[in-house]
Amino acid sequence: MKTLIAALVAALVTAMPAFAESPRIFTSIGQQQSVNSTEGQMRYIGPRAFWNLQPVLGVSYAGNGSAYIGAGSAYTLRSDNSGLFARLSSIAGIHKRGSGRNLGGPIQFRTSIDVGVMTSRGTEFGIGADHRSSARIYRPNPGLNTVYMFATLPLR
Repeated sequence: MKTLIAALVAALVTAMPAFAESPRIFTSIGQQQSVNSTEGQMRYIGPRAFWNLQPVLGVSYAGNGSAYIGAGSAYTLRSDNSGLFARLSSIAGIHKRGSGRNLGGPIQFRTSIDVGVMTSRGTEFGIGADHRSSARIYRPNPGLNTVYMFATLPLR
């Protein structure tokens, strides 16, 4: 049984390529859903650290005056040589309502998924979606979704 588990772990490790994640700047433009407000976002995504997680600092501002600033972590999954990737991130932060949706209070958690392609020069392009909510710290807890297009530039 131990041999079988070791073989499975070895197969999984070799099936997932280990790409060095360089620090990068993420920029996006998107639309807050159900409130129909344009939102711009910037993130700093750091190099892989503990458990291959990347530190993330993010800020966003929408046309309705809502804003968000926070910190968290991301995990990037990459395909072998095609340049395709998926990135999951989770950020805890402070939300300012403006004239946007009432999220119940200032402490909000932002979870996102980005899918895209990396060019040979390290620039990434893709689409993403995120969800903000208070994780039931406040009532009501309606949440807010944003869909966006993004580009990242490596910091080398």
